[in-house]
Amino acid sequence: MKAKKDPKAKEQDTSGKEPKEISKLSTKADLKAFITEVHDKMLKEQAAPIFAMAAMQQIMSLDNIYDLLDSQSKEILQEIWVKLQQSGFHLRKPPILFGDGEA
Repeated sequence: MKAKKDPKAKEQDTSGKEPKEISKLSTKADLKAFITEVHDKMLKEQAAPIFAMAAMQQIMSLDNIYDLLDSQSKEILQEIWVKLQQSGFHLRKPPILFGDGEA
């Protein structure tokens, strides 16, 4: 007999490394590493666009996003945003990435 999978059991990450928690991104290098991983997964189609959308939402709501964002990270996030739009999400461009009243 085949054992049933427990729907309440948490799936374990078998990739060998723990993903960085978004709330623990405290340096520009942490942010860049995280968004580069999201960007790469999108380009290689290893992750669904909703994964990137959820990551973007959490990144953009960080308390210290203005401190963490540099020009390279901004370019990566812009590319992710454009890919999300191309995948069918109807999104307005956030001012922090694309100008228009950036604080």
